[in-house]
Amino acid sequence: MVKHQINWSLVDQLRTKNPIILTLANLVTIDKVADAVSAIGASPIMSVEVNEAAEMVELADAIAINLGTISQQQLMQIKATLQEANHHKPLILDPVAVGAVPSRMKIAQSLLTEFHFDVIKGNASEIAALIGINGKSHGIDAGTVPNQVQIAERCARQFHTIVILTGETDLITDGQVLYQNPFTVEMLTTNVGSGDMLSSIVAAFAGITTDIWDACIVATVLISAAGVLANRYSAGLGSWQVQFFDQLSIMNTNSLLDFLEESEEDYLD
Repeated sequence: MVKHQINWSLVDQLRTKNPIILTLANLVTIDKVADAVSAIGASPIMSVEVNEAAEMVELADAIAINLGTISQQQLMQIKATLQEANHHKPLILDPVAVGAVPSRMKIAQSLLTEFHFDVIKGNASEIAALIGINGKSHGIDAGTVPNQVQIAERCARQFHTIVILTGETDLITDGQVLYQNPFTVEMLTTNVGSGDMLSSIVAAFAGITTDIWDACIVATVLISAAGVLANRYSAGLGSWQVQFFDQLSIMNTNSLLDFLEESEEDYLD
């Protein structure tokens, strides 16, 4: 992991710039996503109204699209929002359970054909499904998917985007260059909404920089670091969630770099 090539100062810059992040959300996790975006210093907005799409896009610095509880009403809103935002605001797609539910695959394929997303974030089975590879998913969970690096790179090339493939080791790639984030704990998988929070946090960093690559890496490592640190001070999922939001709230560039220096050797050995 080459720290000096990544703009870790984005963590402090985000708190200063306070970008507005529009999330067309998974209704199961909407509160957690809003709290996470707020904790890192950005301003979350959510909307379910088609008729206010133009106004919401105008307000937002970046937009996260989550298919977790997709409905025909939300699909209308998503398309209206993307028509307003495409090529004007950073767009992040989270294709939740796209490999498990055929209707979601149809929606995702339609969106990816019609619009360009700067980032696609998903677990291994979701990313594999987008490029026509059948993995063994378990509901919305990834299951067992081999050749994850090749899958992530192929997806990035096919859709001309940056792919974040989450898992035991998170993979970030533009199809040519690969970054691996090894920091994780079981609670990040157990906690419902960790991936949804990541998608909107990626949007938050994308909203303050033209370097989407750095935005993806900093966001992914930040949420992983908060999860690992929370695990040190918690007894179970409930206390972990409290500690997780605390860690997101207090994390700055220096503390993130301290975490990397202290933890990197343990994870990479």
